[in-house]
Amino acid sequence: MDIIQRGAEAEIRRGTWLGRDVVVKSRVPKSYRLPELDRSLRNARTRNEARLIHEAREAGVPTPIIYDIDTVNAEMTMEFINGPRVKDELGASTPEHIGTLLREMGRSIAYLHRRGIVHGDLTTSNMIMSKGRMWFIDFSLGSRSASVEEMGVDIHLLKEAFQSAHPELLDRFPLILEAYRENYERGDEIIRKAREIGHRGRYT
Repeated sequence: MDIIQRGAEAEIRRGTWLGRDVVVKSRVPKSYRLPELDRSLRNARTRNEARLIHEAREAGVPTPIIYDIDTVNAEMTMEFINGPRVKDELGASTPEHIGTLLREMGRSIAYLHRRGIVHGDLTTSNMIMSKGRMWFIDFSLGSRSASVEEMGVDIHLLKEAFQSAHPELLDRFPLILEAYRENYERGDEIIRKAREIGHRGRYT
C-alpha cells in the first residue's frame, strides 16, 4: 500500500482490500508512553473513531464504510472516497454552486449535532465531494454525547478554518449557519455559544 499522508498521530495508506479501493489509517506508536498504555490508547481511539464514523452515517451524513478494524495494530480499513476536497471545490466553483456547498455543509453539521456528535476538526480539508454528495472524514478528534460548549467549539473552529483557508468567502459563512439552524432545533443556542467562544479568544 502507498502512504498518502503521514502525521504525528496517524499514517494513511491507500491500496486494495478484498478487491475494494480502500484507505488504511494506522495510529502511530508513541515511544514516550509505556507500551501497554500506548496500545490501549491507540486501540481505544481507533474504536472510538470507527464508532463515530458509523454513527455519523446513521445520522444521515455521508462517511466512509468501515470494512475492518485491527485492534492489535490500531488500524482501520475503510472505503476510499474518490473526489476533490471541499477546500478545492470551493476555490473552483461558481457563486451559485458555492452557496449550495455551504448550505449542504451546514445541514450535515446539524445532523451530527442532533445526534450529539461533534467532529472536532471541522475544516474543508476533512470534507470530500464525491457522487454529488459531501462526505465527512477524519473523526479522530470527535466525540459523542456532546455538550452545548463542545458543539459551539465545532462551529467556532469551522469559522476559524474559513478565516484561514477561505477569507474571500467569510461574507457567505452565514449560509452555513442558516442551514444549520433550519436543521437543528437548538441551532440558535449553539451559534450563540460559538460567538461567545470567539469573544473569549479575542479578549484573553
